[in-house]
Amino acid sequence: MAQDAKLPVHGFVLAGGKSSRMGEDKALLQFWGRPMVEIAVEKLRGFCAEVWIAGNREDLAEYAPVMRETRVGVGPAAGIEAGLRASRQAWALFMPVDVPLVPGELLRRWAEEAMRVGMTVSFLGIGGKQPAFCLLHRERLTSFAKSLDGGERRLEVLLNRSAESDGCALWMYDEYELYGRVGDGAPDRETLERWFANVNTPEDLAEAEAWARAGGEGGR
Repeated sequence: MAQDAKLPVHGFVLAGGKSSRMGEDKALLQFWGRPMVEIAVEKLRGFCAEVWIAGNREDLAEYAPVMRETRVGVGPAAGIEAGLRASRQAWALFMPVDVPLVPGELLRRWAEEAMRVGMTVSFLGIGGKQPAFCLLHRERLTSFAKSLDGGERRLEVLLNRSAESDGCALWMYDEYELYGRVGDGAPDRETLERWFANVNTPEDLAEAEAWARAGGEGGR
């Protein structure tokens, strides 16, 4: 498949958090002079057939179509459920708005590999478990919603139960499956951890911008 070809994936930026530790709205927070939501949308548009924003945020509509969530108080799971319900593609991929350094090329590799092997529920485990970076076939909606109805809120558990209920496997992709070993193409551990570091505080923002300015990969 050509590197610029779009995949049958509906990408969703999860932007429904309260940003309490940052003290201001993270979606519109400037990273290198651009709102983080704009950066996230751009990365997904590089390979997803469609890209929307999840989070009941009409003020973000200038960056991409905004999808409303119906549940409250369940964290990112609300956006994932709504995305599965609204997906116009066979697959729905989700990423948090506050991880501006993750390379879009890595997300494409993950989506391509998961679809190649038919893994209908997966998430990333690069630099630590990252279940908010998850990819599900839209047919997993019923089982995912059922677990939410039962009171479960932990995202990794929700993903696992969704897979089990439908007789599928949950898979956590790590850097070795997507890049090979360090020296064979995989980034080093420091780079991987920085790519997936959430920008939660002003200190996190300053560190991420300094790392990108010093030549770190994935910043733009």
